[in-house]
Amino acid sequence: MGAGGMNCIRRDQIEWFKDKSEGLPADDERSKNGIAFMHHGLQEHMTLVNHYPVRGQKRDKTRCQAVNTGLFSEMKHFGTIQWVSAGGDHSSDFYGDYAGVTLGYGRKTGFASFGPKFVQRGARVFDLTVDQDTGVMKVDTWIRQ
Repeated sequence: MGAGGMNCIRRDQIEWFKDKSEGLPADDERSKNGIAFMHHGLQEHMTLVNHYPVRGQKRDKTRCQAVNTGLFSEMKHFGTIQWVSAGGDHSSDFYGDYAGVTLGYGRKTGFASFGPKFVQRGARVFDLTVDQDTGVMKVDTWIRQ
């Protein structure tokens, strides 16, 4: 898109998300239980960690997409995503609520990844439970080392 920095979510990818979200039954609470995984965080990840309380740590120069192309706005509009997890920064492991959606980063899991050598490897684990009566999903998460 002519801007320096990390790759952005393209318009065709956002259209794909909108198409899939429109296909979900609006009257089924389970359709609000989506989790999105991406490499580089959204700009909203940076707003969250820089201006709101989070659990975990922001360690390096945490990176986000160079241009805000509107994916988070579409997620809010459709209400189908509850959690957005990014992993493009291998030493940060924060998460928190931003506008009703949980945004988070994983942590380095391998030996050859970048980031400070003092950061202990680990992986973000998600434990999901869905109430069978209401369809509401609960997410518990932690870093397993």
